Amino acid sequence: MGTPFKNLDDLVLLRIFSFLPSKHLHHSMRVCKKWNHLANEVMRNRQSYPQTFVYQLKDNRDKMKNFDEKIHSDLEEIWCKPALSVFFLNSPAFFESLSESSNGNNQNGDYPKSKRLKTEHKKDTMSKLIKNKLALNLPKLFITGDGIVGSDKNSGIEIESDCEQPAFSSLFIPHNGSYRFEYKPVYFKTKLPELKTEQDLDKFLGVKQNEEIKFLLLLVDGYSDSKLIPLLNNLNRIRKIKIERDVKKSFACSGGIVKKLDDCSGKRTKLVFLCLISKVESKCKVSQIVIREPTQQEFDTVWDEKINLMKKSGVFPNKDKCLAFQVSCCGRGKDYHRQENFESNMFLKEFPNVSLVGFFGYGEVGVDYIPDYGTDANKNLIDDVKNKEYLFENIQATGFTSIFTLISFQN
Repeated sequence: MGTPFKNLDDLVLLRIFSFLPSKHLHHSMRVCKKWNHLANEVMRNRQSYPQTFVYQLKDNRDKMKNFDEKIHSDLEEIWCKPALSVFFLNSPAFFESLSESSNGNNQNGDYPKSKRLKTEHKKDTMSKLIKNKLALNLPKLFITGDGIVGSDKNSGIEIESDCEQPAFSSLFIPHNGSYRFEYKPVYFKTKLPELKTEQDLDKFLGVKQNEEIKFLLLLVDGYSDSKLIPLLNNLNRIRKIKIERDVKKSFACSGGIVKKLDDCSGKRTKLVFLCLISKVESKCKVSQIVIREPTQQEFDTVWDEKINLMKKSGVFPNKDKCLAFQVSCCGRGKDYHRQENFESNMFLKEFPNVSLVGFFGYGEVGVDYIPDYGTDANKNLIDDVKNKEYLFENIQATGFTSIFTLISFQN
């Protein structure tokens, strides 16, 4: 007769609980007071960092038949207890066979040739499949661009919208006492706040006393990009004031124009601010580079120089857990570089073990932001190459650009 669970030693239970994802760990807390205490101890000791994964439906019948189950199993394995989930979706060329497999209408595995469907139907079907697998009270943000960016075991993954099969790149942001991600949607028929001062921006984003903005990702619906330039002008004025005081107290800004934004509110979203806010005393660090070489031949020179600047900034010590965002123009994929996953792999080669997530857009927003975290001096490494014309001093709306943001989280 086996040993009852109630008689197991605490160390044995702690060992077992350490292998459970947070979702199952929370279920275990409901069994009894002893399990609740031990599971809480595991949660406190567990490092809470953002978690990412990428999934693409492969073009074979087994994968298509089990697509719904695959999403379910992947989401079950999320290690952290997320406070926010963000999904970047592609626009697959074909979707009919997926719909049949997920609805269970085709039991024998024989899928008819797919037909091209309207874009809205494809996007809605993909997001609904994911929504059904997530907790109802978990804030969710879906971004559909012209492709997605992700990583898996130090390999970059770039899936553009000419891909025939659906795919998504996801980011799960945990509860953490030293930093948090906030998103603020602006809906159609809603006036955008003017945000003329630091106080206006802090109030709008919910920045509290003893907190500061570290990174701002702007996501713009393609039908509302006319509002973007006035917004960037105001953000540049605020950043200039912050940089004059201390460049490390300013913030990086990236983003782009996408096809559709969905925050599950039922309203049409025209603009989303996804903001990293950290405690002033925390050691959260951010560095960002913009790659927009004049010609393809000059790519290597521009890339090497800016990557070296990012390395010198001190954002990437090996002991830290890092997260990276990539926002790229829809024209900078495999057709331009004549190689798949080119820029994401280049970045991960320089910064291994980083979780990379992002999307392809129809216009990009970015600025070079490279503070010197290696010293206490108020120094900006951009000054070392300030004579270079391609270095951005202000947030700009641009095209044919890739923006890489590197964020490190320390204990």
